[in-house]
Amino acid sequence: MDFTAIDFETANSSRTSACSLGLVQVRAGVVTAEYDWLIDPRQRFDGMNIAIHGITPSMVKGEPTFAELWPTLKPLLQGEIVIAHNAAFDMSVLRYCLDDSSLGYPDFQYLCTYLLGKKMLQELPSHRLNVVSAHFGIRLKHHDALDDARASALILLKLMEQWQQFDPLLLADNQGYKAGTLFAGGYTPFKAAPKKPAKKPSAPKASAKTAMKTPKPAVSGIPGMKTPSADRVQDVTASVTPPIAVPPAPASPPIPELVRSQRVEIGDKLSASRLLVAVEWDSPAPLLEPEISACLLRETGHCEQDQDFVFYGNREDPSGSVSYTQPAPHTGILQLQLSELSASTTRIVLTCTLGGDISSQSAGQRAEQIQNASVSLMNAQSGARLARFSLDQDFRLETAIVIGEFYRYKGKWRFVAVGEEFPGGLRALCSHYGLEVEAEGPADQPAAESAASAETTDHRRLADKLPPASYHS
Repeated sequence: MDFTAIDFETANSSRTSACSLGLVQVRAGVVTAEYDWLIDPRQRFDGMNIAIHGITPSMVKGEPTFAELWPTLKPLLQGEIVIAHNAAFDMSVLRYCLDDSSLGYPDFQYLCTYLLGKKMLQELPSHRLNVVSAHFGIRLKHHDALDDARASALILLKLMEQWQQFDPLLLADNQGYKAGTLFAGGYTPFKAAPKKPAKKPSAPKASAKTAMKTPKPAVSGIPGMKTPSADRVQDVTASVTPPIAVPPAPASPPIPELVRSQRVEIGDKLSASRLLVAVEWDSPAPLLEPEISACLLRETGHCEQDQDFVFYGNREDPSGSVSYTQPAPHTGILQLQLSELSASTTRIVLTCTLGGDISSQSAGQRAEQIQNASVSLMNAQSGARLARFSLDQDFRLETAIVIGEFYRYKGKWRFVAVGEEFPGGLRALCSHYGLEVEAEGPADQPAAESAASAETTDHRRLADKLPPASYHS
């Protein structure tokens, strides 16, 4: 039961912007050492990231850079079994930081407690770190790097205890996963082990003597009829056409299930000239409907104009490359023609905020959540699902959700699954992306109005600012 758990926090969306690292060592099933570092990324801090982890530029001033910390960190990882919750994110931060500093990779194997929990705790509604921690009674200050690393370590110990397994690698193997590796010059991801195809039984081979002889049919004697001689008996086997073996239809490939922070290249693993982004959810109250939107951003990280915010009040961007529809209850669809977008659009952020007629709901309904939300990337021409991302959380009325992001990288479009809350709702979201929602005066808005109702009003105000030509029925 020896392993090391880690957790990174970042200053912005770049994987090279590590600003905090927590590390926990476990020996013989017991936590024996804990380390907590602040890191100066020498990069900007995004407001969304600060809202998530609370680390500000002033807090990392004078702290070591990643390159300066590496001589201390490397011996703690070399040769270890390293674990993390959503390891795809933490391992990519480690690799990007090493690449950015021109440092070599250490050698170790790693596991992901998020994917293991998903396989082993299927009764849970979500497998985010805070949910699994609460399931096991583990105290957690979420997005504190040391707390997250400690919780990941304790979760793995609980899973090993539950399955009476004393080797983390054997536990992963028993659950059908192959450990990821990091090594000099490369890495392999933590993923499901490939299933070996079943061997087809070979047809029995006929002996040489049997193959040379042609069996002749037996003719039974009938009274009053002469039995024909053997040379006049027709060989019926020559006239029978053997059945043609029809190969089985190829099985449909499984739809890739994305996890938070996983990136995929459009045109490689997701091949489609037009994409549909379908967001689906369950709503306990009929009037409780989230609003799906897309922010078309420039290099500055801001929308250039209000029309770059596509939502129910502005259903299409000026170029007609991004459009929004809601074809059915509990479903919102964005249609993207990425190849038609202006070169000045470098990112498309997919978001969700609560809308609908909130003011007419009862207090009990307002306390409800939007549940079982998922995002599917689909080929707009065939309707085939290309990838799916479960948000793995419930929507609360006072927050917005950043679902995912399309972004340009070396001339190609990529998609990254995000699934993070954005505190402050629509108003904070719009401000972050350079949009303005007019503030309401005290006389216009009753003090008792809920945050969710105010958020709906914000949606209407933003729609009112747009010219009539931007509306589509």
